Amino acid sequence: MTRQPGDRAAAPGGLTLVQSFVNSINVEFGPDEFATTEGLAHWLGRNGFPDARPDDLDRRDAVALREALRALLRENNGVEPDPEARRTFEHIARACPLVLRCDPTGAIGLAPAQNDVRGAFGTVLARVAEATVDGSWQRLKACQEHRCEWAFYDRSRNRASRWCSMAVCGTRAKMRVYRQAKRGQD
Repeated sequence: MTRQPGDRAAAPGGLTLVQSFVNSINVEFGPDEFATTEGLAHWLGRNGFPDARPDDLDRRDAVALREALRALLRENNGVEPDPEARRTFEHIARACPLVLRCDPTGAIGLAPAQNDVRGAFGTVLARVAEATVDGSWQRLKACQEHRCEWAFYDRSRNRASRWCSMAVCGTRAKMRVYRQAKRGQD
């Protein structure tokens, strides 16, 4: 998992995979791991899907799903719902069926019906569904700094964190408000 801004800990449990998927691009500085099929294949291999062989359609769907998830994470941080992102999320989810499976310990959970790139996407979607049920989904957010939008896990007691890093993104936002107020005084 990539080092988190502000020395935050990565999201817990299955949300670590979702966070890694969304953070496969550094919005402000690059690079975009999904810019090429090779990059997507590398991400898939690093995250437990070594046999997945993506093609360009898979790569485009990965980018679309990532950005739809980012929009949902902005909603978790107080932004208005994005109907287009929700439609994209649902459209891709239809091609990534999930089934119930028992793991070796007897625990029952969602798993992808396919064992390919769509299965990898299905695993990401299953982790979202599980986090929705256990209540941790609302804590995974996209940074409110529009130049950043890094996915971070809000561990604050009141769930009020707005930025991935108060020292960087929070300071930028507060300075922007200060400058706007200063200009208004002139």
